[in-house]
Amino acid sequence: MRLSVRLMLAMTALVLSTVAALGLLAYYNIGRIIVPAGIQRLADQTRVRIGGIDALLGTMRNETLAAQAFPTNQRIARARANGGVDPDGGVEEAWLRQHLARIYAAQMSAKPGIFRYRYVGVADGGRELIRVDRVGPERTPRIAPVEELAQVGGENFFRRGIALGEREVDMTWSRIDAVNLPAPLATFTTPVRTEAGELFGLIVIDIDMRPTFERIRAALSADTMSYIVEAEGAYLINLREGHIVPTSATGRWQDDFPALAEALGDKNGAAAVLTAPDGQRVAAVVGFVRLPGGMRAGVIETVALDTIMAPAKALQSASLIVALVAATVAVLVSVLLSRSLARPVVQIAAAISGYTRTGRLALPTGLSGESQVLATAFAQMVDKVEETSAALRAKSEVLDKTVASMADAVLVIDADGQRVFGNPPANAIFGHFTDIGSEKWKREYRRFQSDGVTPMPETECPARRAAQGESFDNVEIGIRRDGGKLLQLAASARTMQKADGSFGGAVVVYRNVTALKEAERQLRQAQKMQAIGQLTGGVAHDLNNILTVLTGGVEILADGVSDRPALKDVAVMVDQAVARASDLTNGLLSFARKQPLQPRSIDVNTLMEETARLLRSTFGGHIEVDFRPAPELRPALADPSQLSSALLNLAINARDAMPGGGRLLLETANVDLDQVYAEQHDEVTPGRYVVLVVTDTGAGIPAAIRDRVFEPFFTTKAVGEGTGLGLSMVYGFVKQSGGHIEIHSREGVGTAIRLYLPCAPQSGGERVPATVQAERGHETILVVEDDVLVRSYVMTDLAALGYTAHAAAGAVQAMAMVYDEVEFDLLFTDVMLGGCINGAQLAEELRKYRPNLKVLFTSGYSDNVLMQQSAEMRGALLLEKPYRRADLARMLRLALDGPAAGPSA
Repeated sequence: MRLSVRLMLAMTALVLSTVAALGLLAYYNIGRIIVPAGIQRLADQTRVRIGGIDALLGTMRNETLAAQAFPTNQRIARARANGGVDPDGGVEEAWLRQHLARIYAAQMSAKPGIFRYRYVGVADGGRELIRVDRVGPERTPRIAPVEELAQVGGENFFRRGIALGEREVDMTWSRIDAVNLPAPLATFTTPVRTEAGELFGLIVIDIDMRPTFERIRAALSADTMSYIVEAEGAYLINLREGHIVPTSATGRWQDDFPALAEALGDKNGAAAVLTAPDGQRVAAVVGFVRLPGGMRAGVIETVALDTIMAPAKALQSASLIVALVAATVAVLVSVLLSRSLARPVVQIAAAISGYTRTGRLALPTGLSGESQVLATAFAQMVDKVEETSAALRAKSEVLDKTVASMADAVLVIDADGQRVFGNPPANAIFGHFTDIGSEKWKREYRRFQSDGVTPMPETECPARRAAQGESFDNVEIGIRRDGGKLLQLAASARTMQKADGSFGGAVVVYRNVTALKEAERQLRQAQKMQAIGQLTGGVAHDLNNILTVLTGGVEILADGVSDRPALKDVAVMVDQAVARASDLTNGLLSFARKQPLQPRSIDVNTLMEETARLLRSTFGGHIEVDFRPAPELRPALADPSQLSSALLNLAINARDAMPGGGRLLLETANVDLDQVYAEQHDEVTPGRYVVLVVTDTGAGIPAAIRDRVFEPFFTTKAVGEGTGLGLSMVYGFVKQSGGHIEIHSREGVGTAIRLYLPCAPQSGGERVPATVQAERGHETILVVEDDVLVRSYVMTDLAALGYTAHAAAGAVQAMAMVYDEVEFDLLFTDVMLGGCINGAQLAEELRKYRPNLKVLFTSGYSDNVLMQQSAEMRGALLLEKPYRRADLARMLRLALDGPAAGPSA
C-alpha cells in the first residue's frame, strides 16, 4: 500500500477517532451535569408549587379561625336563645346578622380570592343564617337576601363540620362546576359554639382556586406535564392546553408511575427517571403536603428526558457532522491537515477540561473548519446552561425577597439542626439567627409555654421538634427578653426534602398572636363581670323585698314598745341593722348597674376641684394632692352625687396604697373614642367622652389579681377593714352611666384609673323628683304583689293609714278581680311579677277597661332599669324598695291626687 494511502487512512482514522472521543466525552460529561440539574430544577419548581398551594390553604385556614373569633357570632347565638334579641344591649338578631354580613363583605373586598362567606345554623337542619358571595354584577361581594338563604344540612361540608372539635378546621374539595360557582373550589369549615360550649353553627368560607392553578400552569414549559393528586392515588387536576380541566385519568397515579411510587416510599417527596404511560422516557418529581381537613395532596410533574438531554444531543450531532467533514478533508489533504488539526483539537480539549473544573469557557481563537464547528456547538451548549442557571437564580431571588417581606418570622434549619436563615421579623424577635440556641442567647431569652409562666423544656421547643423532622401547626410559645414584655407566638413547621427524598431541613414560621391573646382575655373578663352583675342584681332585688317587710315591721314594733325603753332600744338597733343591709343592697345594685341614678349635665372640672380641696384637708401633708383641669372641658352626663362618691372611693384606695406618703394626681380631658377602640373594648360605644384620671404613686396592683379588683366583695385589706364593694360600685356606676373604665398599674410604681363618661347633650335639664306631703287617706287600693311577706306588710300599713285594700298575688288574679267589678281608686303593683305578665303590662291591660286608672309602681330595681323593660314605665310613679310607712303614705297621696293620665304621657 502506498504511503499516501496509508497516511490518508491513518489521518482519517485519527481524525474520526479523535472527534468521536471528544463527542462521547462531552456528551457523557454534559449528560452527567444536565440530568441531575434538570431533575433538581424540576424538584425545586414542584416544591414552589406545593408551597404556594399550602401557603394559600394555610392562610385561609387562619382566616376561617379569625372569622370564628368575631364577637358577633356569640351575640347572634345569644339572640337566638333569647327570642331574637341579644340580652346584652337589647340588639335584635336581624341587625346582628346584617352587621356580620357587612363585615364579611368588607373582608371579601380586601381579599378577592374569597368567593363566599356563610354562617350556617345547625339547630334547624343546617339553614344559612348569612351568605355573602360574588354572584352579583362584576363578581363584587353581595349580601344574599333572606329569601335566598338555603338549607345545606345535606352537604358534605356540613356533615363533616358538625363533627369538628373546638378551633378545628375542615377543608373539602370540589372540582365539579355548578351554576355561578367557580371550579375547583376549596371549602373551609369551622364550628361556632355558644358560651355554654354547645354547637350553634358553622363558619364556611369558599376559596376560588382557579387563579392559583392558572399561575402554576403559566409557569409550566411547553413539554412539562403537571398533575395534582391525592396520596391515596386519585388524580385531582391536570393542567394542559392552557386550561384547567378535570383529569380524564381514571386509574391511580401509582399504577401510571410505579417507579416514582417506589422511590417515594413513606417520604413526602421523590424524583426518578422513568417511562411515562405514553411510553416516553421522562424525569418525574412528586411532593406532598397535608391539607386542612386531613387530605394529603401533592404535585407530580414530568418533563421529557429528551428535553433535558437536548444540549448533549446537539453536541453529538455536531460531532458526527464534524467527523464526516474531517474524514473527507483527511482523504483529500491528509498531509496538509495532519499538523494543523492536532493543535486546535488539543486547544478545544483543554477548553472543555477547564470548563468542567472552573465553570469558565475559554475557547481558542482563529479556528476554522471542523474545529470551528465543534467550538461553536460547545459554546452554544454552554450558553444554554448558563441561561438556565440565571433563570434559577432569578427565581431564587424572588423567593428570598418574598420571605424577607413577610410579617411573620421565618427560620430555616438544615438537616443538622443548624439555623441557616432568618428573615428580618425573625431577627427582630429572636436576634440574629446564627446566635439562636447558644448559651448566651438562652440566658437573654426565656421561653415559656402558652400560659406565659411555665418554662418550656428544650425538647418541646418548635425549632427542636422541626429539626427532628416533625411538622406541626400553631404550637404556642412565649418569648420574654431580659424581663421585658412577653411575646406570644404561634409556630408552624414544615420539613424540606432533598432531591432523593431524604430529610434536608425544616422551615419554622412564627406568628405574633400577642394582641389576639389580649383581646381574648378582655372578652373573657367582660363576660365574667356581666355574669357576676346579673347574679348580684337578682340577689339585691330579693333582699329589697325582705328589707321592705323588715323596715315596716321594725316601725310597727317600735310604735308598740314605745313605753318600754329596753325593747325600744332593741328596735332601734334592728332598724339600724336594716339600714346597713339596705346600704349593702344599694352597693350590689350599683355594681349590677341597677342603682337609681339622676343624671344631668355637670361641670366635671368644678366637681374635681371641690373633691381635691376636700382630699387636701383630709389626707394631711404626707400625701400631695394635685389637680390638673383640662381647658374647655365638655360637660358630662352623670349623677353628680354618685360621681363624687366614685371619686372618693378611688381616692381612699389610693391613700391606702401609699401608707408612707406619696402623690395623688387628678386630671380631666376631652377624648373621642373611635370605632376601632370600641371594637377592642367590650360595651364601648364610639363617641365623645370626658375622661377623669386618678393616679397614685403607691404599691401598685399585682398582675395576678388585676382582673378581679372590680368583683364585689373582693378585697386585699385585712378582715374588718373593708367590704370589697368600693371599686365594684365605681365599676357599676360608670357602666350604668354609659361610660367605660380602664385600670393601668405597675407594682412598685403606682396605679392610674380612667373613668370615661359620655358628654351631655346641648340642651336638657336635671331630673327633679316630685315631693308631696305625707297624709292619711280613705280610698280603696288594689295591691298586686307576688311576695307573700311584702303583701302582708303592705296590707297592714294600708290599714294603719286608713285605706281599704284588696290583695292579689299576681296579674291574673288582679284582672279576675277587675272583671268581677271590684271597686278601687288606685292600682299599687310590683313591676317584676311572677308569670308571663309584669306590672307595666297589667296596668296597660286594665286601662282598656278603666281609662282613668291611677297607678303606683314599686320594685327592688330602680326606674332606670325598669324603663328598659317597658316604654310604659317612662314617667310613671315608682316607690323603690325597701321603703318606710311615711314613704308609702307620701307616694300614695302623690298618685291619688295626681292626674289619671297614662304613664307614657
